[in-house]
Amino acid sequence: MPRTTFRIAPLVFALAAVLPSAHAAPPASTPAATAAIAESTNAILQGDSQRAVSALRASPADGFVEKDAVYRACMLARHADAPVFATDGIEDAFARQILHDYQDYWWHAMKAPQQRAQLEAKLLATLRKRIGPDANDAKDMDALEPILQGQLLAHGYRAQLGRTMPLRELMMWRKQETRPWKVDLPGGPYTVKVELLEDWASRGWTSYGRCERGSAGGWATAEALYAVVPSYTEGLDSEAFRVVFLGHETQHFADQNAFPGLASWELEYRAKLVELAQAREVSAKRLGSFITAQGDDPDSPHTYANKRVVADLTARLGASPDKVSIERLQQAARDQLVEDTARRKAAASQGTATKGDAVAR
Repeated sequence: MPRTTFRIAPLVFALAAVLPSAHAAPPASTPAATAAIAESTNAILQGDSQRAVSALRASPADGFVEKDAVYRACMLARHADAPVFATDGIEDAFARQILHDYQDYWWHAMKAPQQRAQLEAKLLATLRKRIGPDANDAKDMDALEPILQGQLLAHGYRAQLGRTMPLRELMMWRKQETRPWKVDLPGGPYTVKVELLEDWASRGWTSYGRCERGSAGGWATAEALYAVVPSYTEGLDSEAFRVVFLGHETQHFADQNAFPGLASWELEYRAKLVELAQAREVSAKRLGSFITAQGDDPDSPHTYANKRVVADLTARLGASPDKVSIERLQQAARDQLVEDTARRKAAASQGTATKGDAVAR
């Protein structure tokens, strides 16, 4: 299921440049260190820890300050010569063992991406032994996961499994609250069911791979939206939650119903356009993450969608999207989404496929 990794931009960014400060500015990492962190994020989202580590090693250590220095040190240690397991906070032995198995799989799969299939098969064998007789007939991960989900629930943990491309996923939490939410999209209003998830034990492989510096902020199914509440440090009334979660994930919800069978990267492409069409305070940071985390592999749907969004908006604007006003960016993103929707509707009415070329300009 498509999921999105979120970064929350402080709402005071626009004021910082014009209001005098009574205190000295906090120390900042060098541009080279900041670029290395961005490249490490890009690499991890594509499931490649060695490229992430290489980017961080290539930038002088003294250029990383405070939390960035902590991140660099953690990444170099976590992705060194043997797996590091972040499971100490889990009291339940079964849940802790399952997360240990997944982290072992994640670590090796990110270190050796070419061996993902073999490592997934090893994970399946390990989990079958861990679960016991209930898993004897599970021929693959898709068959085993509902059994594992039930056993984790019996131990007090809800779980999201499946695949967050390109790796098998395990997200675990203990508290969940359901609320209805009205969301305004460019295509019209939707009322959706939102599940607010808290008390986390695992926020997934993208969090583990980045030393918990970031994680998925939520995901959508055909029935509901699921929000990783700790990702929204400014609260559920913030623009980040309203746009980056509700807007993005509700667009997934709408598209899954309107255009069944879209590829993950196509869903991400359209949802990212919604973000840029609606955001103001978080616009620069979101766009910045799209620009710095681009990839050529559709099996890494976030980075591939980022590349398509940036390329299409650049063509529409006649300039890099980070060089125009927020108003022009919002309008261009909205126009791109409207055009993409019209193309898909026309293709659907003619019974033709739209995958792959539907958003090409």
